[in-house]
Amino acid sequence: MEKIDEKLLKQAVKAAQRQPRLALYSPVAACILNYWKSAVPRFSMSEFLAAVVEKELAKRWPKLYRMAEARVKTKSKTRKRGRSSGSSLKLK
Repeated sequence: MEKIDEKLLKQAVKAAQRQPRLALYSPVAACILNYWKSAVPRFSMSEFLAAVVEKELAKRWPKLYRMAEARVKTKSKTRKRGRSSGSSLKLK
């Protein structure tokens, strides 16, 4: 079982609240996602990438994921924006 440093987690929650966006460099991923954005009505790259990344993070660090999810969602309930009806692509 992994030991979670509460102080570092608290700092990470604050950082995530200030800047929740992530950036990555991948021409291949950009190509594929731009294809889907053009081919699938209302496809959201952001929602799809968030789902993929969160699924992998939960698999790799389940305890940290649960703790982070609880803290971030608790603090952002009032700030949460409505989600679009999203993509028709499913994660496996």
